[in-house]
Amino acid sequence: MSDRDPVPLGAPDTYALRRRVLLTAGLAMVLYLLVSFAIVWLGVSDAWLLVSLALIYLLVVRPLMRPVRDAVKLRRRLAYEAWLDEKRRREGTEPPP
Repeated sequence: MSDRDPVPLGAPDTYALRRRVLLTAGLAMVLYLLVSFAIVWLGVSDAWLLVSLALIYLLVVRPLMRPVRDAVKLRRRLAYEAWLDEKRRREGTEPPP
């Protein structure tokens, strides 16, 4: 299987998720530097940096990372279901209907 095989229907595209993580990290870093510069330039208290970081996380990072979190949940669920099926197969019991 090569790195660029077609993605099965319903499976998340790992390359798109990687690009999204890198985009989010880059955007968050740029916003952090801009806000830090603005706080120093305005001469306000450094406590505003914490407030601005919380807002950047809530308004930018968290929404952009939602598909990544969903893909991780799907992968965990599928792995757990496969493990349960394998366990049932080894014990000789039938899966519930």
